[in-house]
Amino acid sequence: MSAQLAAIVYVSGFPIDELMAEVAGRLRREAVRLGGVVQHNQDDCQRGCASMALEDLASGRIFAISEDRGAGATGCRLDAAGLAAAGGAVASAIDGTVDLLIINKFGKQEALGQGLRAEIAAGFLSGLPLLTAVREDMLDAWGEFVGEAWERLPPERAAIEGWALSCLRQPA
Repeated sequence: MSAQLAAIVYVSGFPIDELMAEVAGRLRREAVRLGGVVQHNQDDCQRGCASMALEDLASGRIFAISEDRGAGATGCRLDAAGLAAAGGAVASAIDGTVDLLIINKFGKQEALGQGLRAEIAAGFLSGLPLLTAVREDMLDAWGEFVGEAWERLPPERAAIEGWALSCLRQPA
């Protein structure tokens, strides 16, 4: 029996956002009703950072989450307003009719008690199967947040899809 909460554990530099989007697309083709968000990155910033956006898996709506800091800035900065809007979409999915909730990752913001941390907690408490990703250096913060009631998944499409489909076959 699979845990209803799973995290894909990956190393820094691994293209986790692409993997999460690919898995979501494949699960959609299997008629899985998805809620939550996956991240898409575009290398279009003149300063060398990625322009980040979250896609609402239920509606397809895109939320920009990169803040434009101007020509003299270095690095990227998360746009709190865009992240909050995406959080609202995740909350709606939890209250809606979905089979599986995907939240792109538990990262620095979530480790600090911000980002989509509240949505991860609400999703887990709702009883919906929930999939996220956690970079190896965030595992201590993740463990402090969720305890031991989660399944560790490798960053491999077959293992992730297998976990998701096994959760959907379990009686509620």
